[in-house]
Amino acid sequence: MKKTLNSYGIALLMGASIAAPNVYADDGVTIGGFVDGAYYNDNKTGTSSGITLDQVELDVTYSKGKTELRFDLNATPSAAGTITSDNLIEQGYMSYAFSDLAKFTLGKFNAPIGWELLDAPDMYQYSHALVFNLGLPTNLTGAMLSGGYEMIDYSIYAVNGTDTPFANAGAGNGSKGAIRTFGGRLGVTPFEGFNLGGSFITGDNIAGTYQPQKFKTFDIDITYSGIENLVLGGEFNDSKDWTGASLKSGGMMFMGHYDMTEMFGATLRYDMFDTDKVVAGKQTAYTVALTSVLEEGMGALIEYRSDRDTTAATATTGSFNSYAFEMTYSF
Repeated sequence: MKKTLNSYGIALLMGASIAAPNVYADDGVTIGGFVDGAYYNDNKTGTSSGITLDQVELDVTYSKGKTELRFDLNATPSAAGTITSDNLIEQGYMSYAFSDLAKFTLGKFNAPIGWELLDAPDMYQYSHALVFNLGLPTNLTGAMLSGGYEMIDYSIYAVNGTDTPFANAGAGNGSKGAIRTFGGRLGVTPFEGFNLGGSFITGDNIAGTYQPQKFKTFDIDITYSGIENLVLGGEFNDSKDWTGASLKSGGMMFMGHYDMTEMFGATLRYDMFDTDKVVAGKQTAYTVALTSVLEEGMGALIEYRSDRDTTAATATTGSFNSYAFEMTYSF
């Protein structure tokens, strides 16, 4: 999903990491997308290495008056697993804007929570941070109300659960009703180049699995882009019952990206996540990436990442390095 089409404040500050000038637009229809491929080597598993076609996406938007229809067709050819209607359609929603203050959306949409965005053209690294992978939902299916006024932006939603198109169907659901996952984000931009957001989500349906304990996840994101060519970001995450019943988890992320020239940039990122705050140990990662805009819409990067896992219950305890070369073309 392109940052310029995102509904929350982070997107308004960062701009696109790779320009996409060739989007087709005619009579209310806008068509865009991207292809993302890489060479990746990861000694954590010993098997994740080789050339990959990570993602192919086609995004179609139709707007007329106050209404909008949007769907993103998405495929991950090199990923394991069966193709389903859910993972084939990353987003698919209808929306009606009553005003700038309130837009109603119904369908499947990217979760408005956290600092990092989902798709390769919207990233400054090849990999996502631990907080993104372990502490947050990716997509939600339900209804959302969003909008903004002057320095405030917001979104509130009621959805089936996290990362599932289905309502609760597990044992114990009873007659309480299918939709019991709720959340939202409130953002503030007190001055140009700075956005602070607070998000909260709670429910009893994680990826389609009902659990008696309702999880509660809090997330704070910070973005500063007031210095030319520099983007700074931070995130703090705290959860209960997200990584397991009666478990407290959480993490943080700090990153900085600087464009040295119009063609070359560099990114540094540190992130940490603790899946069980009671048990000793946690996961940390340091990431360095060199980025390049080869031409409008075409980008490449080289990433080095060092992970360390000291969680006793994790089978892959130890230190691991990974390397990636990625090319992305978006239009």
